[in-house]
Amino acid sequence: MSMNAGGRRSFLTGVILSFLIVLAASAACPESTLDVQLSNVKIDNPGALTPGTGVVMSVRVDFPDKENTTYPTTSQLELTSGLDSPYWTWTIIREGIRRPETDVRRSRVVISGSDLSYPANTSESLEIRLYGTAPSVMENRELTVMRIQDVAGTSCIDNVYRYDAWVLNTTVADDRIAGLYRDLGELRADAAEKSRTGADTSNIIKKTEEAQQYLDEANATPDSEFVSVAMALNRSEAAIADGRRMLEEAAVTVTSSTQPAIPAATTPQTPASPEPVLNAIGAIAGALGFLMLTDRR
Repeated sequence: MSMNAGGRRSFLTGVILSFLIVLAASAACPESTLDVQLSNVKIDNPGALTPGTGVVMSVRVDFPDKENTTYPTTSQLELTSGLDSPYWTWTIIREGIRRPETDVRRSRVVISGSDLSYPANTSESLEIRLYGTAPSVMENRELTVMRIQDVAGTSCIDNVYRYDAWVLNTTVADDRIAGLYRDLGELRADAAEKSRTGADTSNIIKKTEEAQQYLDEANATPDSEFVSVAMALNRSEAAIADGRRMLEEAAVTVTSSTQPAIPAATTPQTPASPEPVLNAIGAIAGALGFLMLTDRR
């Protein structure tokens, strides 16, 4: 089906207008003027977390003092956390004076712009504190512990501060370590049995020693250094796999013997008994004697 010239113009006009609207909306989103310095971030348990570990964080957000207002009344700050049982407290500090503290137990908290807005040339900051515990996870995964967003509208959201941390399932690593120790023990036992048949298992032994070294390294590394643990376990697993392959390919050496060959079993021949022959001879002699007596008569 063809499109006439008028239809094509209408279509192109619609596409251009949609593009301009998107550009206008993007340009209309103001860039956040809020500031979080790393020196104003404190984390009690930085780095990787294990399920159930308590987390305490405090962040200070500084507001501009050279704008028309410290913060637009039409905007809002959104605080979110992926921790279990998150508990927030925050305090507004203006010109060095702390306002009453607010607290709430919620994963998502919204602070209204009307609470943060103040005339220009005013020193203002917001102190935020977060308490919570790391959740249970089926496998290691990254979690957003704290995120502060400057929301100026439904499509105008700007990150002010974000902190992510890995939450580790240490049971998975422990089970894997135990399984590899078990596989290594089986490989050693099979290599020893193969060696008794005359096969050369020296390279297999080297692989078991390599696997043992990486396993011990993984077992001694703290759970928080999960990347190093995973790398050591992967290397140990590869060494065990190589050893198992070498074991399957190892040839058994057959040693030739100078011992005389054992002849096939034969049925022993029993010598004929002389008794039947003697009996026959006696019978013949008796018959001849009988005949001679008969002739004499």
